[in-house]
Amino acid sequence: MKKTILAVFFILLMFSIVFASVSVTHYGASKPVFGSCFLLETQNAKVIIDCGIFIRDDIINDSNQKNLQILHKLIKAEAIFLTHAHLDHSGKIPLLVHEGFKGFIYSTEATKQLTLALFRNRKGFDLIKRKWFWSESQKIKVRSNHNVVVVHWTDDCKNNIKSIEYSKDEVTLDDLEKKEGIRFVLCKNCCEVETKKIAKHFVALKYNEDIKISDNLKAKFINAGHIPGSASIIFESDGKKMLFSGNLGSGYSRFNDEFSIPEAVDLIFMEATYCDKKNKMEHYNVFRNDLKKAISSKKIVWIPSLALNRTQKVLYELKLMQDAGILSKKIPIYSISSSANVITSLYQKEVSKKDVKTSLRDWFLEEVYRKGTILPVNVKLQMIRNYNTQMILLSSSGDMDRGLSEQLIPKMLMKKDVFVMIVSYVNPKSNAGLILQNKKTHLGVKNIAKVKKYDVFSDHADFCMLQKWLSKQNKNVKIYIIDSNKEHSQIIENLLKDEGWINVHFANVEVTVN
Repeated sequence: MKKTILAVFFILLMFSIVFASVSVTHYGASKPVFGSCFLLETQNAKVIIDCGIFIRDDIINDSNQKNLQILHKLIKAEAIFLTHAHLDHSGKIPLLVHEGFKGFIYSTEATKQLTLALFRNRKGFDLIKRKWFWSESQKIKVRSNHNVVVVHWTDDCKNNIKSIEYSKDEVTLDDLEKKEGIRFVLCKNCCEVETKKIAKHFVALKYNEDIKISDNLKAKFINAGHIPGSASIIFESDGKKMLFSGNLGSGYSRFNDEFSIPEAVDLIFMEATYCDKKNKMEHYNVFRNDLKKAISSKKIVWIPSLALNRTQKVLYELKLMQDAGILSKKIPIYSISSSANVITSLYQKEVSKKDVKTSLRDWFLEEVYRKGTILPVNVKLQMIRNYNTQMILLSSSGDMDRGLSEQLIPKMLMKKDVFVMIVSYVNPKSNAGLILQNKKTHLGVKNIAKVKKYDVFSDHADFCMLQKWLSKQNKNVKIYIIDSNKEHSQIIENLLKDEGWINVHFANVEVTVN
C-alpha cells in the first residue's frame, strides 16, 4: 500500500516540459515548496538541477519515505547543477552518489564549501539504507541515561570498537532507531570519509562563466542573492535559453548583495516561496527596538533559527547593534547549535581573509569584508547547561520541531522572563506555529513566555523584487511557478497577470511548450 501511495505521489509530482529539443521533468518543488529536483534532457545530455530533500509540512506528511526515492534516470545523469547549499536543494546528493551517480556537481565555490560542510556535520547520510554498527557497551550505558549512541558504517571505524553490534538488515537510521528503541547519532569520522568521496564530484564555477555540457547545451550561473554562493542558472540549447531561478534573495539582506537581473530568455522556472510577504530595511528597527526593550527588562532572549544563513544573519545584526551602541557588549550571547556553529566558523573564515582580490570576495557585501568579522563581542559558539541567567540564546531549528530548539521548549516556554523572537518561516502546525497561535506545543507545553515573529531576515524575494528580477524579460515569456505551494502560486500568478504577464503557469500538470 505504501509503495502504491508513493508511486501516485511521484506521478502527481512530476511533469515534463518539451521545449525545442529539450525536455524538463520535475521531481520536486512543483507542488510542495521542498524537494527541489529537475531533470533537463537533450538528445545527447542529461543534467539535474538541484537534488533536495522533502521536509515535512501540510502537504508532505511522509517526507522520510519520499526522501528515499531516487530514480534510475537521475543516477545516470551526466551532471548536477546545484543552485545553493540549503538541504531542500542539496540534501539528497549523498543518496544519489551512494546509488551510483558518477557525474560532475557544478556549483559556485561558496555553495561547494557550504554543502560539504553540512555533509561533514551529519546531514544527508541518514537517508541511506545500510548495515550499521555500533559499540555494544556504549549502547548498554546509554539505556540508563537516555543519551545517544554513535553509529558507524565505514571500515575506518571498525578497528577502534571492541564490542561491535550490527544491524541485521540494511535500514535507514530512522528505522534503526525504531527497532532498537534508542537514539543514534552519525559518526563524524564516517561522515568525513563519505564527504571526501562526494567532494571529488564537485567542480566550482564563477558567476557568468560559461560551461559547455554537450555540443548543443551550455550553461552559466548568475548571482541569485539568496545566501552566499546562491545562483540562478541559464541554459542555452539550439539558440533557445531557459532560466532556473533557484531561490532569490529578498534584497533586504545586510549580508548579501542583490541578485543579478538575468538577460532575456525564452522560458523561466521561477520561485515564489513567500511572494506575498513585504519587507523593508526599516523593519530591522522593529527587531532592534524589541530586543533592546527585552534586555532592559532583564529578559532572557531566545532566538530559534535556521542553521544555515539565518543564524549568521542574526549574529551579524547583533554585532551591528553593538557597533551602534544599541546593545551592550556585556550581554552574553550563545549559539548552541553545532550545525549552525560549523557554518558560522566557515563564514568567519571567509570574511576574515586578508590580501584577497575584491573580485574574489563574492560571499558577502564588501562592507562585511571590511569589518573582518560577523561575530558580536561576548559571543560563545558552544553548548551551555544553565539557561537561568540573562542572555541572548540562538538555537536551531527555527520551527522548534527538531534538535535543540525542541529540547529547549520545556525549559524556556514556561518562564515569564523569556522573550522568544522567531526569525524564520514556521509551519502553522509546528511547535513554533502553535505557540504563535497561543496553543500548546506537541510536547503539551503551554507557553507563558512572550513571543513575536519577524520576517525581515527572510532570504526570499517578495513580489516587488520578483518584478525587478523579471525586468529584462518580454512579458510574453512563458513562466512556470516553482518552489511554492498552491496558495502562494495562485497569488503570484494573479499578481503577475495584473502586471501584464500573460503566460504564467503553476507547475502542477503535464504541459508541452510549443
